[in-house]
Amino acid sequence: MYHLLIAAILLLTVTAADAGQRQDIFRHAKAATVLIVGVNDAQHSLSLGSGFFVDPSGLLITNAHVIEKSARLYVYVLDREIYADPDVVAVDPDLDLAVLRIPDTGGDPLTLAADPTPEGTEVIAVGYPRITDILQLGFALHASTIPAMASGLVQGQSRTNGRVVDFLQTAGLLNFGSSGGPLVRTDSGEVAAMVVTTVPYLERAKDAQGVAIGSVMMKSGISYSIPAAVIRQWLAAHHLSPSPVPLVQAQQPPPNMAELEANRSFATGYLLQTIAMVLHGDADLLKLAIRHYSVAAELRPDAPWIVRNLGLAHASLEQWDKAVQAYSKAVALVPDDQELRTDAAVAQQRAGRAEDGPALFRAALNTVDSGVEKERVPSKMQGAITRLKSSLPADVVGKLNAESAK
Repeated sequence: MYHLLIAAILLLTVTAADAGQRQDIFRHAKAATVLIVGVNDAQHSLSLGSGFFVDPSGLLITNAHVIEKSARLYVYVLDREIYADPDVVAVDPDLDLAVLRIPDTGGDPLTLAADPTPEGTEVIAVGYPRITDILQLGFALHASTIPAMASGLVQGQSRTNGRVVDFLQTAGLLNFGSSGGPLVRTDSGEVAAMVVTTVPYLERAKDAQGVAIGSVMMKSGISYSIPAAVIRQWLAAHHLSPSPVPLVQAQQPPPNMAELEANRSFATGYLLQTIAMVLHGDADLLKLAIRHYSVAAELRPDAPWIVRNLGLAHASLEQWDKAVQAYSKAVALVPDDQELRTDAAVAQQRAGRAEDGPALFRAALNTVDSGVEKERVPSKMQGAITRLKSSLPADVVGKLNAESAK
Protein backbone atom coordinates (compact mmCIF):
# COMPACT_ATOMS: atom_id res chain seq x y z
CA MET A 1 0.00 0.00 0.00
CA TYR A 2 2.85 2.35 0.91
CA HIS A 3 4.59 1.72 -2.43
CA LEU A 4 1.35 2.26 -4.35
CA LEU A 5 0.88 5.64 -2.63
CA ILE A 6 4.42 6.73 -3.56
CA ALA A 7 3.84 5.67 -7.18
CA ALA A 8 0.58 7.64 -7.32
CA ILE A 9 2.27 10.76 -5.96
CA LEU A 10 5.09 10.45 -8.51
CA LEU A 11 2.57 10.00 -11.31
CA LEU A 12 0.69 13.12 -10.29
CA THR A 13 3.92 15.09 -10.09
CA VAL A 14 5.02 14.04 -13.58
CA THR A 15 1.59 14.81 -15.02
CA ALA A 16 1.56 18.27 -13.44
CA ALA A 17 5.06 18.96 -14.79
CA ASP A 18 4.01 17.90 -18.30
CA ALA A 19 0.95 20.15 -18.10
CA GLY A 20 3.11 23.09 -17.02
CA GLN A 21 5.53 22.52 -19.90
CA ARG A 22 2.63 22.31 -22.35
CA GLN A 23 1.22 25.61 -21.08
CA ASP A 24 4.63 27.26 -21.46
CA ILE A 25 4.86 26.00 -25.05
CA PHE A 26 1.42 27.41 -25.88
CA ARG A 27 2.21 30.80 -24.30
CA HIS A 28 5.59 31.02 -25.99
CA ALA A 29 4.18 30.09 -29.40
CA LYS A 30 1.39 32.67 -29.18
CA ALA A 31 3.77 35.39 -28.00
CA ALA A 32 6.13 34.75 -30.92
CA THR A 33 3.35 34.76 -33.54
CA VAL A 34 2.27 37.99 -35.22
CA LEU A 35 -0.62 39.22 -37.32
CA ILE A 36 0.40 40.67 -40.69
CA VAL A 37 -1.98 43.04 -42.50
CA GLY A 38 -1.35 44.05 -46.10
CA VAL A 39 -3.29 46.92 -47.68
CA ASN A 40 -3.78 47.37 -51.42
CA ASP A 41 -5.16 50.89 -51.71
CA ALA A 42 -5.60 50.73 -55.48
CA GLN A 43 -7.89 47.70 -55.26
CA HIS A 44 -9.40 48.57 -51.85
CA SER A 45 -8.43 45.14 -50.59
CA LEU A 46 -6.65 43.62 -47.61
CA SER A 47 -4.55 40.56 -47.00
CA LEU A 48 -4.44 39.12 -43.49
CA GLY A 49 -2.11 36.35 -42.44
CA SER A 50 0.26 35.24 -39.74
CA GLY A 51 4.01 35.13 -39.20
CA PHE A 52 6.47 34.31 -36.43
CA PHE A 53 9.81 35.46 -35.04
CA VAL A 54 12.87 33.31 -35.70
CA ASP A 55 15.56 35.65 -34.34
CA PRO A 56 15.79 37.98 -31.31
CA SER A 57 16.69 40.90 -33.62
CA GLY A 58 13.12 41.19 -34.92
CA LEU A 59 13.47 38.87 -37.92
CA LEU A 60 10.20 37.13 -38.75
CA ILE A 61 9.01 34.86 -41.53
CA THR A 62 5.69 34.44 -43.28
CA ASN A 63 4.26 33.29 -46.61
CA ALA A 64 5.00 35.36 -49.70
CA HIS A 65 1.32 35.33 -50.64
CA VAL A 66 0.46 37.12 -47.38
CA ILE A 67 2.41 40.27 -48.33
CA GLU A 68 2.30 40.27 -52.14
CA LYS A 69 0.38 43.03 -53.91
CA SER A 70 0.27 45.13 -50.72
CA ALA A 71 1.36 48.77 -50.82
CA ARG A 72 1.29 49.03 -47.02
CA LEU A 73 2.15 46.47 -44.36
CA TYR A 74 1.40 46.41 -40.64
CA VAL A 75 2.74 43.92 -38.12
CA TYR A 76 0.82 43.38 -34.88
CA VAL A 77 3.02 42.02 -32.08
CA LEU A 78 1.64 40.52 -28.85
CA ASP A 79 -1.79 41.82 -29.96
CA ARG A 80 -0.78 45.22 -28.56
CA GLU A 81 2.05 46.75 -30.59
CA ILE A 82 1.73 47.96 -34.19
CA TYR A 83 4.70 48.29 -36.54
CA ALA A 84 4.05 50.03 -39.85
CA ASP A 85 6.17 49.50 -42.96
CA PRO A 86 8.44 46.65 -41.82
CA ASP A 87 11.58 46.01 -43.85
CA VAL A 88 10.94 43.38 -46.52
CA VAL A 89 14.25 41.48 -46.40
CA ALA A 90 13.60 38.65 -48.86
CA VAL A 91 10.68 37.22 -50.84
CA ASP A 92 10.46 33.92 -52.72
CA PRO A 93 7.11 33.56 -54.56
CA ASP A 94 8.02 30.05 -55.75
CA LEU A 95 8.61 28.57 -52.28
CA ASP A 96 6.02 30.99 -50.85
CA LEU A 97 8.43 32.34 -48.23
CA ALA A 98 9.14 35.89 -47.09
CA VAL A 99 11.24 37.51 -44.40
CA LEU A 100 10.36 40.79 -42.67
CA ARG A 101 12.25 42.71 -40.04
CA ILE A 102 10.92 45.11 -37.42
CA PRO A 103 12.79 46.85 -34.58
CA ASP A 104 13.94 44.53 -31.79
CA THR A 105 10.89 43.90 -29.61
CA GLY A 106 12.75 41.96 -26.94
CA GLY A 107 10.51 39.01 -27.68
CA ASP A 108 11.41 35.34 -27.47
CA PRO A 109 11.61 33.79 -30.98
CA LEU A 110 10.72 30.24 -31.90
CA THR A 111 13.30 27.63 -32.88
CA LEU A 112 13.07 25.86 -36.23
CA ALA A 113 13.33 22.10 -35.68
CA ALA A 114 16.55 20.55 -36.96
CA ASP A 115 15.09 17.04 -37.27
CA PRO A 116 12.08 15.86 -39.32
CA THR A 117 8.80 15.65 -37.43
CA PRO A 118 7.71 12.00 -37.02
CA GLU A 119 4.27 10.87 -38.08
CA GLY A 120 1.77 10.99 -35.25
CA THR A 121 3.42 13.97 -33.54
CA GLU A 122 0.94 16.34 -31.94
CA VAL A 123 1.29 19.90 -33.14
CA ILE A 124 -0.56 23.19 -32.79
CA ALA A 125 -1.15 25.70 -35.57
CA VAL A 126 -0.76 29.20 -34.14
CA GLY A 127 -2.06 32.26 -35.94
CA TYR A 128 -4.99 34.54 -36.68
CA PRO A 129 -7.56 32.50 -38.60
CA ARG A 130 -10.89 34.17 -39.44
CA ILE A 131 -9.77 37.26 -37.53
CA THR A 132 -12.18 39.62 -39.31
CA ASP A 133 -15.13 37.43 -38.31
CA ILE A 134 -13.82 37.29 -34.73
CA LEU A 135 -13.47 41.07 -34.52
CA GLN A 136 -16.96 41.64 -35.91
CA LEU A 137 -18.32 39.49 -33.09
CA GLY A 138 -16.94 42.09 -30.68
CA PHE A 139 -13.86 40.25 -29.42
CA ALA A 140 -10.49 41.93 -28.95
CA LEU A 141 -7.53 40.97 -31.11
CA HIS A 142 -5.97 37.64 -30.08
CA ALA A 143 -4.06 34.70 -31.52
CA SER A 144 -5.58 31.22 -31.70
CA THR A 145 -4.09 27.75 -31.30
CA ILE A 146 -5.59 24.83 -33.21
CA PRO A 147 -4.58 21.22 -32.47
CA ALA A 148 -3.46 19.03 -35.35
CA MET A 149 -1.60 15.79 -36.03
CA ALA A 150 1.46 15.45 -38.27
CA SER A 151 0.80 12.85 -40.98
CA GLY A 152 4.27 12.79 -42.57
CA LEU A 153 6.06 14.36 -45.53
CA VAL A 154 4.46 14.35 -48.96
CA GLN A 155 5.63 15.59 -52.34
CA GLY A 156 3.94 18.59 -53.86
CA GLN A 157 4.80 21.32 -56.31
CA SER A 158 6.22 24.77 -55.73
CA ARG A 159 3.91 27.72 -56.08
CA THR A 160 5.04 29.35 -59.35
CA ASN A 161 7.57 27.04 -61.06
CA GLY A 162 5.93 23.70 -60.27
CA ARG A 163 9.13 22.14 -58.89
CA VAL A 164 8.87 19.04 -56.72
CA VAL A 165 9.09 20.09 -53.06
CA ASP A 166 8.26 18.51 -49.71
CA PHE A 167 5.33 19.49 -47.51
CA LEU A 168 4.33 18.34 -44.05
CA GLN A 169 0.76 17.11 -44.21
CA THR A 170 -1.40 17.52 -41.12
CA ALA A 171 -4.91 16.57 -40.08
CA GLY A 172 -6.81 19.31 -38.25
CA LEU A 173 -9.41 21.95 -39.01
CA LEU A 174 -7.20 24.90 -39.94
CA ASN A 175 -8.83 28.05 -41.28
CA PHE A 176 -7.94 30.79 -43.74
CA GLY A 177 -5.74 33.35 -42.04
CA SER A 178 -3.47 30.71 -40.52
CA SER A 179 -1.12 31.11 -43.51
CA GLY A 180 2.40 32.01 -42.42
CA GLY A 181 1.88 30.89 -38.84
CA PRO A 182 4.01 28.26 -37.10
CA LEU A 183 3.13 24.62 -36.71
CA VAL A 184 4.59 23.97 -33.24
CA ARG A 185 5.43 20.58 -31.75
CA THR A 186 3.75 20.16 -28.36
CA ASP A 187 6.53 17.86 -27.11
CA SER A 188 9.48 20.21 -27.71
CA GLY A 189 8.07 23.67 -28.57
CA GLU A 190 10.05 23.69 -31.83
CA VAL A 191 8.57 24.77 -35.15
CA ALA A 192 7.87 21.71 -37.28
CA ALA A 193 6.69 23.73 -40.28
CA MET A 194 4.94 26.88 -41.50
CA VAL A 195 1.26 26.67 -42.43
CA VAL A 196 0.72 27.43 -46.12
CA THR A 197 -2.58 25.94 -47.34
CA THR A 198 -5.66 24.00 -46.32
CA VAL A 199 -7.89 21.92 -48.57
CA PRO A 200 -11.53 23.03 -48.82
CA TYR A 201 -14.34 21.12 -50.48
CA LEU A 202 -17.88 21.87 -51.61
CA GLU A 203 -20.71 20.09 -49.84
CA ARG A 204 -24.08 20.07 -51.62
CA ALA A 205 -27.00 21.45 -49.63
CA LYS A 206 -30.35 19.72 -50.12
CA ASP A 207 -33.92 20.47 -49.12
CA ALA A 208 -36.21 18.13 -47.16
CA GLN A 209 -37.00 16.17 -50.35
CA GLY A 210 -33.31 15.66 -51.12
CA VAL A 211 -33.22 18.11 -54.02
CA ALA A 212 -29.92 20.02 -54.36
CA ILE A 213 -30.42 23.72 -53.60
CA GLY A 214 -26.79 24.87 -53.62
CA SER A 215 -23.39 24.16 -52.18
CA VAL A 216 -21.49 25.20 -49.08
CA MET A 217 -17.71 25.53 -48.70
CA MET A 218 -16.56 23.07 -46.04
CA LYS A 219 -13.24 22.19 -44.44
CA SER A 220 -11.65 18.88 -45.30
CA GLY A 221 -9.35 18.83 -42.27
CA ILE A 222 -6.35 18.30 -44.57
CA SER A 223 -3.61 20.94 -44.56
CA TYR A 224 -0.05 21.35 -45.81
CA SER A 225 2.88 23.23 -44.34
CA ILE A 226 6.44 24.11 -45.38
CA PRO A 227 8.83 21.91 -43.33
CA ALA A 228 11.30 23.55 -40.98
CA ALA A 229 14.20 21.98 -42.91
CA VAL A 230 13.14 23.76 -46.12
CA ILE A 231 12.86 27.07 -44.25
CA ARG A 232 16.27 26.56 -42.64
CA GLN A 233 17.93 25.89 -46.00
CA TRP A 234 16.25 28.88 -47.60
CA LEU A 235 17.27 31.23 -44.77
CA ALA A 236 20.85 29.97 -44.97
CA ALA A 237 20.92 30.56 -48.73
CA HIS A 238 19.93 34.19 -48.05
CA HIS A 239 22.49 34.51 -45.21
CA LEU A 240 19.66 34.89 -42.71
CA SER A 241 20.31 31.95 -40.41
CA PRO A 242 18.76 32.73 -37.01
CA SER A 243 21.06 33.50 -34.11
CA PRO A 244 21.07 31.01 -31.21
CA VAL A 245 18.38 31.83 -28.70
CA PRO A 246 19.98 32.67 -25.31
CA LEU A 247 19.25 30.14 -22.60
CA VAL A 248 18.82 32.83 -19.93
CA GLN A 249 16.49 35.70 -20.67
CA ALA A 250 16.89 39.10 -19.03
CA GLN A 251 14.61 39.67 -16.07
CA GLN A 252 11.63 41.73 -17.17
CA PRO A 253 9.80 44.18 -14.89
CA PRO A 254 6.27 43.14 -13.91
CA PRO A 255 3.78 44.27 -16.55
CA ASN A 256 1.29 47.06 -16.02
CA MET A 257 -1.93 45.17 -16.74
CA ALA A 258 -4.02 48.30 -17.36
CA GLU A 259 -1.47 49.51 -19.90
CA LEU A 260 -1.31 46.13 -21.60
CA GLU A 261 -5.08 45.89 -21.93
CA ALA A 262 -5.27 49.48 -23.15
CA ASN A 263 -2.70 48.71 -25.83
CA ARG A 264 -4.64 45.60 -26.87
CA SER A 265 -7.86 47.61 -27.16
CA PHE A 266 -6.07 50.30 -29.15
CA ALA A 267 -4.51 47.75 -31.52
CA THR A 268 -7.92 46.14 -32.04
CA GLY A 269 -9.48 49.51 -32.81
CA TYR A 270 -6.65 50.44 -35.16
CA LEU A 271 -7.04 47.19 -37.10
CA LEU A 272 -10.80 47.68 -37.40
CA GLN A 273 -10.30 51.27 -38.48
CA THR A 274 -7.73 50.25 -41.10
CA ILE A 275 -10.08 47.65 -42.54
CA ALA A 276 -12.99 50.10 -42.44
CA MET A 277 -11.13 52.80 -44.37
CA VAL A 278 -10.01 50.33 -47.04
CA LEU A 279 -13.64 49.26 -47.41
CA HIS A 280 -14.80 52.82 -48.14
CA GLY A 281 -15.45 53.79 -44.53
CA ASP A 282 -17.55 50.84 -43.40
CA ALA A 283 -19.73 52.30 -40.63
CA ASP A 284 -20.19 49.10 -38.61
CA LEU A 285 -16.44 48.49 -38.43
CA LEU A 286 -15.81 52.11 -37.44
CA LYS A 287 -18.35 51.82 -34.62
CA LEU A 288 -16.55 48.74 -33.36
CA ALA A 289 -13.24 50.62 -33.58
CA ILE A 290 -14.73 53.45 -31.50
CA ARG A 291 -15.82 50.98 -28.83
CA HIS A 292 -12.31 49.58 -28.50
CA TYR A 293 -10.69 53.04 -28.60
CA SER A 294 -13.05 54.18 -25.84
CA VAL A 295 -12.00 51.24 -23.64
CA ALA A 296 -8.35 52.07 -24.29
CA ALA A 297 -8.91 55.76 -23.48
CA GLU A 298 -10.49 54.90 -20.14
CA LEU A 299 -7.52 52.71 -19.22
CA ARG A 300 -4.90 55.16 -20.49
CA PRO A 301 -6.28 58.72 -20.34
CA ASP A 302 -2.73 60.10 -20.71
CA ALA A 303 -2.13 58.55 -24.17
CA PRO A 304 -2.73 61.19 -26.89
CA TRP A 305 -2.62 58.72 -29.78
CA ILE A 306 -5.63 56.88 -28.40
CA VAL A 307 -7.97 59.86 -28.21
CA ARG A 308 -6.56 61.15 -31.49
CA ASN A 309 -7.60 57.99 -33.30
CA LEU A 310 -10.90 58.06 -31.45
CA GLY A 311 -11.44 61.52 -32.90
CA LEU A 312 -10.51 60.34 -36.36
CA ALA A 313 -12.98 57.45 -36.17
CA HIS A 314 -15.78 59.79 -35.05
CA ALA A 315 -14.84 62.19 -37.86
CA SER A 316 -15.00 59.37 -40.40
CA LEU A 317 -18.61 58.81 -39.29
CA GLU A 318 -19.21 62.58 -39.37
CA GLN A 319 -19.92 62.57 -35.64
CA TRP A 320 -18.33 65.98 -35.38
CA ASP A 321 -19.26 66.92 -31.81
CA LYS A 322 -17.74 63.71 -30.51
CA ALA A 323 -14.73 64.22 -32.75
CA VAL A 324 -14.21 67.68 -31.26
CA GLN A 325 -14.32 66.25 -27.72
CA ALA A 326 -11.72 63.62 -28.56
CA TYR A 327 -9.44 65.98 -30.45
CA SER A 328 -9.64 68.54 -27.64
CA LYS A 329 -8.35 65.96 -25.16
CA ALA A 330 -5.54 65.04 -27.54
CA VAL A 331 -4.55 68.69 -28.12
CA ALA A 332 -4.40 69.24 -24.35
CA LEU A 333 -1.90 66.37 -24.12
CA VAL A 334 0.26 67.39 -27.13
CA PRO A 335 -0.37 71.11 -27.80
CA ASP A 336 2.58 71.42 -30.21
CA ASP A 337 1.29 68.94 -32.79
CA GLN A 338 0.24 71.07 -35.76
CA GLU A 339 -1.28 68.15 -37.68
CA LEU A 340 -3.46 67.32 -34.68
CA ARG A 341 -4.49 70.98 -34.31
CA THR A 342 -5.46 70.96 -37.97
CA ASP A 343 -7.69 67.92 -37.54
CA ALA A 344 -9.22 69.55 -34.46
CA ALA A 345 -9.90 72.76 -36.37
CA VAL A 346 -11.56 70.89 -39.22
CA ALA A 347 -13.76 69.10 -36.68
CA GLN A 348 -14.63 72.42 -35.02
CA GLN A 349 -15.66 73.82 -38.37
CA ARG A 350 -17.74 70.77 -39.29
CA ALA A 351 -19.42 70.87 -35.89
CA GLY A 352 -20.59 74.42 -36.57
CA ARG A 353 -18.06 76.07 -34.28
CA ALA A 354 -16.34 78.10 -36.98
CA GLU A 355 -15.26 80.78 -34.50
CA ASP A 356 -12.91 78.31 -32.80
CA GLY A 357 -11.27 77.02 -35.98
CA PRO A 358 -9.01 79.95 -36.98
CA ALA A 359 -7.52 80.14 -33.49
CA LEU A 360 -6.54 76.49 -33.67
CA PHE A 361 -4.99 76.95 -37.09
CA ARG A 362 -3.03 80.01 -35.94
CA ALA A 363 -1.81 78.12 -32.88
CA ALA A 364 -0.67 75.28 -35.11
CA LEU A 365 1.31 77.66 -37.29
CA ASN A 366 2.86 79.32 -34.23
CA THR A 367 4.40 75.99 -33.22
CA VAL A 368 6.56 76.13 -36.36
CA ASP A 369 9.66 78.26 -35.79
CA SER A 370 11.42 78.89 -39.08
CA GLY A 371 10.21 79.98 -42.50
CA VAL A 372 11.61 76.76 -43.98
CA GLU A 373 9.59 74.69 -41.54
CA LYS A 374 6.44 76.68 -42.27
CA GLU A 375 6.71 75.59 -45.88
CA ARG A 376 6.51 72.01 -44.64
CA VAL A 377 3.25 72.55 -42.79
CA PRO A 378 0.78 70.08 -44.29
CA SER A 379 -1.02 71.46 -47.32
CA LYS A 380 -4.29 70.45 -45.69
CA MET A 381 -3.65 73.07 -43.00
CA GLN A 382 -2.77 75.88 -45.38
CA GLY A 383 -5.73 75.15 -47.64
CA ALA A 384 -8.12 74.96 -44.71
CA ILE A 385 -6.91 78.33 -43.38
CA THR A 386 -7.54 79.91 -46.76
CA ARG A 387 -11.01 78.42 -46.95
CA LEU A 388 -11.86 79.61 -43.46
CA LYS A 389 -10.82 83.16 -44.30
CA SER A 390 -13.01 83.18 -47.37
CA SER A 391 -15.91 81.54 -45.46
CA LEU A 392 -16.38 78.67 -47.86
CA PRO A 393 -18.66 75.76 -46.91
CA ALA A 394 -17.15 73.20 -44.59
CA ASP A 395 -17.60 70.32 -47.03
CA VAL A 396 -14.71 71.53 -49.18
CA VAL A 397 -12.24 70.49 -46.48
CA GLY A 398 -10.18 67.47 -47.53
CA LYS A 399 -11.49 64.09 -46.46
CA LEU A 400 -9.83 62.61 -43.39
CA ASN A 401 -8.28 59.22 -43.95
CA ALA A 402 -6.61 56.39 -42.11
CA GLU A 403 -3.12 57.74 -42.80
CA SER A 404 -3.71 60.34 -40.09
CA ALA A 405 -3.90 57.45 -37.63
CA LYS A 406 -0.17 56.95 -37.95
